[in-house]
Amino acid sequence: MAHEILSLKLNELEDRLGKLHSRIYLSETADHGRLCREIEALRLEGAQSELALRKKLELSKSEYVSVLYKAYEQVRQLIQETEAQIQALAQECSDPASLAEAKLLLAEYSLDFAHQAADTALLISMDAIDSQLLVQEEQERSIE
Repeated sequence: MAHEILSLKLNELEDRLGKLHSRIYLSETADHGRLCREIEALRLEGAQSELALRKKLELSKSEYVSVLYKAYEQVRQLIQETEAQIQALAQECSDPASLAEAKLLLAEYSLDFAHQAADTALLISMDAIDSQLLVQEEQERSIE
C-alpha cells in the first residue's frame, strides 16, 4: 500500500519537476511581457496548490498530520518573513545588475533547498516502506 501511494506522489513530483524545468527553459527565451504573464500564472497556481494542501492538512483527523500542519505553518511564516527581508534588501539596491545577480543567487539556493527537501522526502519514504515491511514480516511470523 505504501509503495503505491509513494509511487503516485513521486509521479506527481516528477511531473512538477518537468514543468519546472520547462518553465525555466522557456523563461530564458521569453520576452518581458510573456515572462510577466508566466510569473503571474505561476503565482496563482502556487496559491491554489498551497490552499489545497492547507485544507488537506486542516481536515485530517490524524495527530501526526496535526503536528505536520503546525510545522508547515511555522515554515510558511518563516518563508514569508524571509521574502519580506529580501524584498527590503532589493529595494535598497540601486544597481539593476546587482539586483539581478542577487535574484539569481536566491533562485540557485532555492533549487538547492528543493534538492534537500527531495532527499529528505526520499529518506522518510524509505523509512516508511521499511516500517511497513517490518509490520508485514511480524504478521507473517505470527501466522506461522
